[in-house]
Amino acid sequence: MHFEIKTTDLWQSAYILAKGGRLRGLKPDCGRAGRFVTFILDGEDVFRLKSEFTSGQANCNVSQLRASMLHLKSEISHALNDKY
Repeated sequence: MHFEIKTTDLWQSAYILAKGGRLRGLKPDCGRAGRFVTFILDGEDVFRLKSEFTSGQANCNVSQLRASMLHLKSEISHALNDKY
């Protein structure tokens, strides 16, 4: 079964990726609050992982979290530069 979430939270997105979720896409936006992106993530465990992160029960390999964060920052840069 396919599950998908959308979030603007960079750390939550990095956690989900570090735990096996997939980045399906980014939606850049430029509004009154400034430039930001919405992350679109999928995978069988995305709702459980989102809940773990939100509840403070997140636990993952720090090296994987760092790699996910660097990957997302690169994707953000590409998405915002392509759009604006």
